[in-house]
Amino acid sequence: MKAPRSMSTDPAPQNTVSPSPQARTASRSTTKGEVPASLLDRYLIERDRQGRPERFYRDHRATDPMFRDEGKRLVTSQAYPDTVADMLRIAQHRGWTQVRVSGDEAFRREAWIQAKTIGMDVKGYQPRDRDRQSAGERFSPDRPDQPAAPSKPSPEQRLKDAAVVVRRLVTDPAAQARLIERVYDRAMEVIPGLSHHPRESRSQPERGNRGRD
Repeated sequence: MKAPRSMSTDPAPQNTVSPSPQARTASRSTTKGEVPASLLDRYLIERDRQGRPERFYRDHRATDPMFRDEGKRLVTSQAYPDTVADMLRIAQHRGWTQVRVSGDEAFRREAWIQAKTIGMDVKGYQPRDRDRQSAGERFSPDRPDQPAAPSKPSPEQRLKDAAVVVRRLVTDPAAQARLIERVYDRAMEVIPGLSHHPRESRSQPERGNRGRD
């Protein structure tokens, strides 16, 4: 007598993450069991008949898996943040740059927020203002369906702000100059065309006096 397939004991599919059909790329994979090696060490795993990881359990006492890998989609009955995070890690690992989420609103919200924080586009959930804030986006009242572009200070302004902080925290003028110069040196290595350097603002007599010491 054949033993019943263990799949029959799994909960009905509720919450899913799958690659969006609109975002087809050559690097995208839907191979079951293709997951980051670190996840294989974190879970107790039941495999399918071909030996591929299929069900991921938190511990030996759990009756239901935290999530299931069906290849073309990842399925869970949970909305736990760490479970959602691991499902999205698999999605990233498989090259899913845009995903579609379905299921409970709590799951879709959590998946949307976490996916946006790692730069992944999401379909299947309409975020609210506080969801965008949780994902680190600024909300645009004029276009509620789009996040407003963040206004970032220029590199020069950020360096000036950093210099102000150094002067407030360090009282020794010589130490101030060394720290600010180090910050500018590093910035000029990574920011092409950066103008103004503390050394350029020093007067010629100061350089001459230092050389005679």
